[in-house]
Amino acid sequence: MKTQSTLRSLATASLLAATATLRAADPVPPTPPVNPPPATPEAAKPERGPDGPRGDRLEMMKEQLGLTPEQVEKIKPILEKDREKIQVLRADTTTSREQKGEKMRAIITASMEQIKPILTPEQLEKFKAGMEKRRAAQEAR
Repeated sequence: MKTQSTLRSLATASLLAATATLRAADPVPPTPPVNPPPATPEAAKPERGPDGPRGDRLEMMKEQLGLTPEQVEKIKPILEKDREKIQVLRADTTTSREQKGEKMRAIITASMEQIKPILTPEQLEKFKAGMEKRRAAQEAR
């Protein structure tokens, strides 16, 4: 009876040892990177640029609206003036954040009114839809 007990103890001990050894051999799944690199060049664009949240507004307009080279040449100086005005406004330390926001909206609204006549009716519809989408996203924040 003593030998049966010893055999049971040895069998149990060897099973436990085998289980621990097998678990140690299991591969550990890799941990995902904290900040994965961007998958595409578009994703590599800066989050905050001199012209807004995603960089160059003219490039965005060319892509989204399909601007012709003539339209680009007419719109480019308008956006360059905006950029200068906005940079001056951002550098102004005497103006409150709310006042800066109001002035920035006024600058952008004025330039958009100058750009609208340059666009075709189809482009204007896309432009208005994009503006509404951005406005809704801002209000959601």
